[in-house]
Amino acid sequence: MSCEEIWREIPNYIGGKHGAVMRASIEEHLKDCKHCTAALGGAGNVVRLAADAATFDLRAGHSNRLGQKLSRKREQARRGTNQRIVFYVDDNPKALRILTFALEWAGYKVITACNAEALERLKQTSSDLVLLAYRTPQMIGSKLTRDIKQLNPDIPILLISGHTLLASEELTYVNAYVGGGATLDSLLTQVRVLLTPV
Repeated sequence: MSCEEIWREIPNYIGGKHGAVMRASIEEHLKDCKHCTAALGGAGNVVRLAADAATFDLRAGHSNRLGQKLSRKREQARRGTNQRIVFYVDDNPKALRILTFALEWAGYKVITACNAEALERLKQTSSDLVLLAYRTPQMIGSKLTRDIKQLNPDIPILLISGHTLLASEELTYVNAYVGGGATLDSLLTQVRVLLTPV
């Protein structure tokens, strides 16, 4: 496989969408190619970038291809009958855009809100999971999670943060937590786990 083919397949590789033969081909290439290994490692940093509020701009042409792929995924999802809805709360617009894209690419419908409007928007929508970005200690995350649980006690809340340690009172109403150093794959795994019926 060429480097360009590997780069096109990185999202599918990370998402576990390849069969054993394709995965083996990609892994064989990665053993000998530092550039592709670096590209794969960079793709895994999306959650860290979003959690730390870091941003980046895509090279010319990439955003068009990504937008087209996202449109195809949305259309496929609309045809599906059991698309799960993630209610994503974040005050950082660039991080919101990055993680929304990743969640939609993974097949979820995403409804977004900033902290100030979160409760009102949540009352007006039906969601399967709340994803809450916790950026600074000044955010009153525990109050928002408490209010969400009072509104809907059964909805799982996944807290993401660039901080590795949070006070226990911040996690009282949280079902799962993804902290600093996490990868996009670990975030998507937590989303899948929380949305899997018991």
